[in-house]
Amino acid sequence: MRQNPYSKVPILVDGDGVIYESAILNEYLEEKFPQVRLMPRDPLLRSKARIWIDFMNTRVHPAASDLQHDRNLDKAGKKMKQHLQTLDKEIAGKDYLVGEYSLADITFIPFYTRRERYKVVIDDNYPSLKRWAESLITRPQVAATI
Repeated sequence: MRQNPYSKVPILVDGDGVIYESAILNEYLEEKFPQVRLMPRDPLLRSKARIWIDFMNTRVHPAASDLQHDRNLDKAGKKMKQHLQTLDKEIAGKDYLVGEYSLADITFIPFYTRRERYKVVIDDNYPSLKRWAESLITRPQVAATI
C-alpha cells in the first residue's frame, strides 16, 4: 500500500510508474492498449462515459460503503434507492450506458457482483438495471473472472 498514498487497491506498476485509483488505472490501460477500445471515440460520448464512471465512484460506491458498514443507514438507503432509480431510467431500452460497451459499464460490474455485501437488492423494482447488470456479468470476459 505504500505505493498508493491513499492506501487503497488497486495499483498498477508499469516500469518506473505507479498508477492508482480504478478509474485512472482503467483509462491508462485503455490508452496503453488502443487495439482494445473501452472508451468511445467521440469526445461527447467519452465525456458521458466519464460522467457515469464518476457517478459510480462518487455516489453509488460511497452509499454502498455506508450501507455495508452500517453508517447513516437511513440516509445511505435513500441515496442508494435514488441512484438505482437513476441507473434504471438511464439504461432503459439500451444495451450500454453510452452506445457501445465501455468503461462506464465496466465500472458498474464490481458493485453489482458485491451487491449482497453492500446490502443492496437489484430486483424487479429496477427491471432495466437488473437486465443490464446480468448481461454485463455473463459476458465471457467477465464471467471467467467471477
